[in-house]
Amino acid sequence: MLFSHLLYAEQIQQTLPTKSSEQPFFSSQQQAEERSQAYDDAIDTLDNQEDDCSTEQACDELSKAITDLEYAKRNHIDKNGLAMFDILGGPAFTPENGLMMALGGLYSFKTEREQTELQRSSVSLFGIVNKGEGDVGYSLRSRQNLFFDNDDIRYSGLFVLADQSENFWGVGYDAGKKQPASDDTLLNKTSLTYHANLDFKSDYGFYFGPALRLNYFKPDQTSLPPTAIEDENFQQFKDKPLSVGLGFSINYDSRDVTVNAWQGQYLNFEYINYNPSFGSDNRYQKALVDHRYYLTLALGRVLAFYNAYQWSEGEVPYYDLPTLGGQSSLRGLYQGRYRDNEAIEHTLEYRHTFLRDNGELSAHGATVWAGVGSIAGTDTSLYQTLLYSYGLGYRYELQPRMNVRVDLGFSDGDSGFYLTFTEAF
Repeated sequence: MLFSHLLYAEQIQQTLPTKSSEQPFFSSQQQAEERSQAYDDAIDTLDNQEDDCSTEQACDELSKAITDLEYAKRNHIDKNGLAMFDILGGPAFTPENGLMMALGGLYSFKTEREQTELQRSSVSLFGIVNKGEGDVGYSLRSRQNLFFDNDDIRYSGLFVLADQSENFWGVGYDAGKKQPASDDTLLNKTSLTYHANLDFKSDYGFYFGPALRLNYFKPDQTSLPPTAIEDENFQQFKDKPLSVGLGFSINYDSRDVTVNAWQGQYLNFEYINYNPSFGSDNRYQKALVDHRYYLTLALGRVLAFYNAYQWSEGEVPYYDLPTLGGQSSLRGLYQGRYRDNEAIEHTLEYRHTFLRDNGELSAHGATVWAGVGSIAGTDTSLYQTLLYSYGLGYRYELQPRMNVRVDLGFSDGDSGFYLTFTEAF
């Protein structure tokens, strides 16, 4: 029985290649989908045999064959540009939302599967119910990264709708530092965020295009905390909840994969003007300089560097001032605790993907990072006071080059446990 099981497993692997270098690209999508089904059928067959295996050796060999086929199917889907959809859910804890339950999905695909070098597009959607220090809240978050026409056209978007409580300390480093989160800093709010960039590749190799920013932040004024009542910026803009901005971005991008780069760099400049002519309640301007660099040390070992500078000028409402912290910036620091007219940060992250017995990359990985940042206003300067963040995380490649990210971050007085899709940068 052992011999027949192993012989069948070997025959399957000879028919269905398990090494990524041996997998073909099918010109017909139907053929590619039929091959995916063949992998599923083979995995199901070996699963059934594993249930009936009589010796430990047979079970181990069958388990290894199943794992090989599962990785092979994912590599086949990636090489042939087929769509994938996965659901993810579980508990998490962040400084901003407290304990929460998240449920979401990740859909990835190629807009033109015949373009073998084209990156996979992705759309993620998360629904979150949380219980922080205030009432039960909810939020809906979606991120879109779409690539068209041999990567000559790109669209990136972020949508967030929330009805949650939030701590508000005020503007400036001293305001964020002087007291911990409590009922004296807690307010309820309804908010909507929509950010969109449409970039076109030029003949010179860089991308440029229009950018749209929409921010709506409406606080519940029936029970404002002392920090909001005493803050001049809050009082000035509490009845001006809508900011609409138009602008542009220009960037150079040599990364191999934008959502999980192993090599290359990204240099981006973005300028946004918020104006009543666009329907905005407020008039101001913002700019961002964003640089990321990725260095492959060896297979599965990557150093990632992130540097970002945010600038703002004019009648900038508290809810759109440059800030640090959250799931993508100095993780572990409460997003919005420190906000002012300028912000800068630098983060270094080591990313390690574990290898399988056959020397190819597994779906499992780990990361460690450390970063520093600073905010400044009209009467202060950058680096006058420093904020920091450090932590570690686990990675699982749910879809080709698209990870489930679980991070545990720490900073001065804050900590956070984050569950989401794709890398922080």
